[in-house]
Amino acid sequence: MQVLSNSVKLAWVVGNRMILLNSNNQLLSSLTQFSSSPLSSLQFQLRTKSSSGRHRAAVATADVCDSNAALLVNGDLRALDPIFKIYGRRLAFSGPIVTVKVFEDNVLVRQLLETEGNGRVLVIDGGGSTRCALVGGNLAQWAHDMAWAGIIVNGCIRDVDEINACDIGVRALGSNPLKSNKKAVGDKHVPVQIAGTLIHDGEWLYADSDGILISKTELSV
Repeated sequence: MQVLSNSVKLAWVVGNRMILLNSNNQLLSSLTQFSSSPLSSLQFQLRTKSSSGRHRAAVATADVCDSNAALLVNGDLRALDPIFKIYGRRLAFSGPIVTVKVFEDNVLVRQLLETEGNGRVLVIDGGGSTRCALVGGNLAQWAHDMAWAGIIVNGCIRDVDEINACDIGVRALGSNPLKSNKKAVGDKHVPVQIAGTLIHDGEWLYADSDGILISKTELSV
């Protein structure tokens, strides 16, 4: 028996099958073909949904690459250069992308995170600047409360301990205790060039401990 999430309360192993139950003992899912360490392999098999609807399938990026070679060749699936550090409690996350382009100014970032996330991922092109932070602990908690799945920051964050205690996925170049400007300069929902990849608003992002993938469409493994 293992507690997995707010919606998945019990996981019973029967032979080579794992039975998932919620708190009302209702069947959520039944999984097969997991390894001798089933909980670790569930990263790409487990599909859950919390009461807020923020959780999607946790899909392993390595399996996505192995299963979609043709998409990698034609550019519909791209891997970001491995420049990001991992923050937040949610190591694997995915969702449709919302883009914002700013430079040492996080007013537009806050505006977006104050809206309903609906399981989306905010991709922030901060121009790669490491001179100040674009996301702090308060914004990360707000993003969690508004049901954003994750935040990618081509720049820095701060309040690292607070963010690491928050159930959200965050990737950033690093941390800097200095706060950003508040002039509301930037653009929302525009193409951004990050980590060697052009990313469009509305595309899909998949992230886990191996890296970050960008896909033109939602994928399944």
